[in-house]
Amino acid sequence: MVRAAMLIKYIFVLFFFLFLLETGAQDQRVFDSLKYVYRTGDYKESLEFVLLRKLTFHTNNVDTSLYYAKKYLDKSNELEDKEHIGIAHGHMGNAYRLKGDYVKAVDHYISSLELARGINDKENIASALAVLGDIYSVLENHHNAVKYYQQSLEILRTEGDSTFLASVLLNLGDEYYSSHQLDSALICFVEAGKIYKLRDYRVGLAYTYGNLGLVYAEQGKSAYAENNIQRAVDILEEMKDYYGISVYLTYMADIYEEKNEIGQAIKYASKSLQLANSYGLKEQIRDASLTLSELFEIRREIDSAYHYHKQYVAYRDSINNEETIQKIADLRTEYEVGQKQAEVDVLTAQQRTERVVMAAIGMLAIVLLILGLIVYKYYKQKSKISLELARLNQTKDKFFSIISHDLRGPVSSFMGISRMIKFLVQADEKDQLLEMADDIDDSVERLSALLDNLLNWAMQQQGHFPNVPEKVMLNELAEELVKTLKNMAQGKQIALKAEIPEPIYLWVDRNTTMTILRNLVNNALKFTPEGGKVVIKAMQQGEQAIIEVKDTGVGMPAEKLNSLFKLQDKKSTYGTAGEKGLGLGLQLVYEFVEMNRGRIEVTSQEDQGTTFRITLPLYDLEEEAITT
Repeated sequence: MVRAAMLIKYIFVLFFFLFLLETGAQDQRVFDSLKYVYRTGDYKESLEFVLLRKLTFHTNNVDTSLYYAKKYLDKSNELEDKEHIGIAHGHMGNAYRLKGDYVKAVDHYISSLELARGINDKENIASALAVLGDIYSVLENHHNAVKYYQQSLEILRTEGDSTFLASVLLNLGDEYYSSHQLDSALICFVEAGKIYKLRDYRVGLAYTYGNLGLVYAEQGKSAYAENNIQRAVDILEEMKDYYGISVYLTYMADIYEEKNEIGQAIKYASKSLQLANSYGLKEQIRDASLTLSELFEIRREIDSAYHYHKQYVAYRDSINNEETIQKIADLRTEYEVGQKQAEVDVLTAQQRTERVVMAAIGMLAIVLLILGLIVYKYYKQKSKISLELARLNQTKDKFFSIISHDLRGPVSSFMGISRMIKFLVQADEKDQLLEMADDIDDSVERLSALLDNLLNWAMQQQGHFPNVPEKVMLNELAEELVKTLKNMAQGKQIALKAEIPEPIYLWVDRNTTMTILRNLVNNALKFTPEGGKVVIKAMQQGEQAIIEVKDTGVGMPAEKLNSLFKLQDKKSTYGTAGEKGLGLGLQLVYEFVEMNRGRIEVTSQEDQGTTFRITLPLYDLEEEAITT
């Protein structure tokens, strides 16, 4: 959407040409002080261009910024300082862009790019790539914009300023947003937000909140959208960033329009238009006028709707006419052709200075090296595939062994059962019928548990098992599990209970977490003799929950602990009452704990019992606002 794209590119330009030199937000008091010093001339001549640069930055008025940017460029040219000439062109481009004059803006951006190409360091190369991405974005060529932003990120992730990295992430997220790839946009905005939060950069954090709000609005999550956009506006009001405030106020109007609260929507859109008029922000005058036109049309106030629609059309045509877009495309083509010609000239000069023999030897060496690498990679890949096939065959054999062994018991219980029931009914042996019913229930329960684990394991191995983190109350899961396994525990006279004194909320997938707890408690009941005890405990530690499943069972030897979670080394075992082992249970526990970003540990001594200790992430309300 146009409003989101214009907003994010403003922040982009701000960072690209100022991030190495400025660390504070725009401040009118600072601007007034700087202007006084500049007018009095009470400074050394060599500091004049520094004053001009700061005057350009510390004003919220576009025309004033353009005035001092021109003086800054003239002074930088006079001193022949290439670095500051490039920065000055960036200021000029930024000012023209906010005024809606895209042709002049792109012209100045390209000048900055050409100067950046002459600086042989990673940060300047990253800057040039990112600005090129911005140019393609203005031309609505999203494919190339994404490509250049990603190339810039590859450099910035290994070296460079993290705030600069966040600004590029913000722009890449905007491209995904413009292409309706909302999940990818969220990932970029969340990463940028974490960097701004870590650096305590409030302006960047404000725009992250705002852009998250725009994505949530597209997803229909109006409460999240309104909350994040309001947080953005609150911060931007402190910074007196009227451009950003105007953009987000218009989006607040859109949200209230979706909720059919037209009065509130008109209030926000009118405030946005007032700010845009006060500071000469053409794009926001255009967008706010369109929104007000639509709102008054809904209220059937035709005169007002017509007035604002006329205003929208006038500003739209002055900003986005075909001639402007064509001139931008011509400038881009001219730059790319010049770039390629320069590369051809350099290559030709190099070829003239190289001797034919050295070139032939070099080519031969390269060919031999490539062939060697291909052969090496082929045999290495072949060896890797052979090992993987052997491992898969071993897993398959063990898997079928477990299934055949664990299915035999429950299925055997059903053989001849109809004839036995018929015989006992005729003999009026009700006690034996009741005993047989208990045996059938036990067999069905074990068979159902085996099939559940088998299905879960198969889905997880194929990567199809859903994993959707949500706010989950651990106390409820534990009580539900105790209630489900109550009969099984009573059958062995085992005390089963949950001891969780305070409410604990997890940020996990509910289904996989319940499977983890069910398998651990089921395992504990299996290996605990009659009269024993199984307890579920939990406590909070920092940002994690520590969950323990402790039993007074038969325990395990040390050598068995080392292979407890490996399917290949597992052997089905019998419980204290002759229960058949569920061979996949602990394998699922291990994989599901990792899926939920947790850890699992086990301690055990023979005849002393076993304790499984799981660490899972706690639910955090503030973190959810950025990571949901």
